[in-house]
Amino acid sequence: MRSVSPTSGSVAATFLAPVRKLLSDCVHTRVCPALPDEDWVHLGLQRVLHELPSGRAFLQQHAFGFAHCPPLSNYFESLKSSRRLCLAAELNQRLCQRVVDTVSDPLSTYADLADFDLYAGDGHWHGAAAHDAPIDGAKRAVGHFYALDLRRHTLRHLALGIGKKEHDMHVLKRLDIDIFRQHAPKGRKVLYVWDKACIDFHAWHRWKQAHGLYFVSLEKENMKLAVTGTPAWDRADPVNAGIQSVEWVFGIAGVLLRRIRYLEPVSGTEYVFLTNEMTLRPGLIAFLYKLRWDVEKVFDQLKNKLGEQQAWANSPTAKATQGQLICLLHNLLLIVEARLKAEGIENTAEIARKQKTFAKAQEFAAALGRKIPSPVIALQRFTQHSVKLLRWLRSSFADRLDWDAATPRLRVLYATL
Repeated sequence: MRSVSPTSGSVAATFLAPVRKLLSDCVHTRVCPALPDEDWVHLGLQRVLHELPSGRAFLQQHAFGFAHCPPLSNYFESLKSSRRLCLAAELNQRLCQRVVDTVSDPLSTYADLADFDLYAGDGHWHGAAAHDAPIDGAKRAVGHFYALDLRRHTLRHLALGIGKKEHDMHVLKRLDIDIFRQHAPKGRKVLYVWDKACIDFHAWHRWKQAHGLYFVSLEKENMKLAVTGTPAWDRADPVNAGIQSVEWVFGIAGVLLRRIRYLEPVSGTEYVFLTNEMTLRPGLIAFLYKLRWDVEKVFDQLKNKLGEQQAWANSPTAKATQGQLICLLHNLLLIVEARLKAEGIENTAEIARKQKTFAKAQEFAAALGRKIPSPVIALQRFTQHSVKLLRWLRSSFADRLDWDAATPRLRVLYATL
């Protein structure tokens, strides 16, 4: 198959340019006349972008974008290729680094965090493939485990779930350490914010000692932890607004942890955090857990804006490939949004709405005599890609619009519709 290359200067060419540049450096590329790697990646990204229920429907609707539509069997065979899976994973790793060079880091102002790579991790489940074999008489949901970089919002695929509904800790324990650390250099600390399902004191103690891996989570209701001390912390620091107490506690088998109580200033809800990290200001620990919600919003976007509600194929390799391609599209969107912002094109209507909502929250907290932590005030960013942006991309791809002709349309969409 030979695809129609997007015209130089078009929206499609601009969007795909980072992938084209990075492909030449990937070690997992091969010459494949039937379906070249660049075309395969292009197909995968288009498949994620468009809300279509099946591979057959996708090829039938978008075949006219290619000189020759790949045969259905060839397309599905390519999804089962372990080599292509490795290529997609390598490409996404390189693309994440490209985002680092393109998108600013709003957490760089906190010197405490300088030595840490920061991620929110969680599992996301969607429907089985059409031809998946039943397990115990029923088709089972497909689980993907992702890590969202809290600095720049890049998305990485950690693992595919195994069996009926694999537990989070079981997934983490079988991860290759280099993947778990997201290829961070030796000596670099890596901190994961995860929900209560991730708590295993023994495992995290080993990972901290051997690999510089740290966690932040919520205390479980039935935990019996022994208080051993109360470290000093600065109550006047605006970062620590809402912090009620900080304690050193012993977990199972004498694993030392830090327990932090935090009162959310708007809702009045009390949260109790546990972490094996002992140096960061307690307000930053509470703030990082608040950012964990970002990964849930990304999952909502995958389901409701991109229509990724079902596995593409029944092989584990194909399912993992789908996860990697989802990450690729998400990260390319970060780059295109950064370019649009540099050109003065932003979702002004949504920015105004967000500012208005946050101003009301500040007023409400002040009326209750509570202060919103300074990191929450400083970091006001979107947690999802706009549906307007996705629709603009789809229509621009379909109409093969030039970037300079298409961006005025997006400016109007952002301002009025």
